[in-house]
Amino acid sequence: MAEAYMRTSGTAIREMPIAERTPPRTGPVVGRTVAKDETHVAFATAANSFFVVASTFLGRDVQIGERLSLRFQQGRASIDADRDRGR
Repeated sequence: MAEAYMRTSGTAIREMPIAERTPPRTGPVVGRTVAKDETHVAFATAANSFFVVASTFLGRDVQIGERLSLRFQQGRASIDADRDRGR
C-alpha cells in the first residue's frame, strides 16, 4: 500500500525502486503517512523509502498524506508534540 501511494502521489522517483527501511531505535524523524491499516502506519522519510511502525503508541489517528514529526524511544514511535506546538 505504501509503494502504491508513493507512486500515485508523485512522491517517489519513478526510475528508482521503493525500499522499506527499519525504523530507528531512538531520535526524531520527520515523515509523511503513506499507508495504514488497523495496527500499523507507514511513513515515507525520503523520496523512495519508508518504514512501518505500530499505530498503538502514536496517541491519535493519523491521516494518509499527513506530515508528522515522530520521536523514537527504545524502538517505540510517538508523535513529537513539542515540534507541533510552535506551528
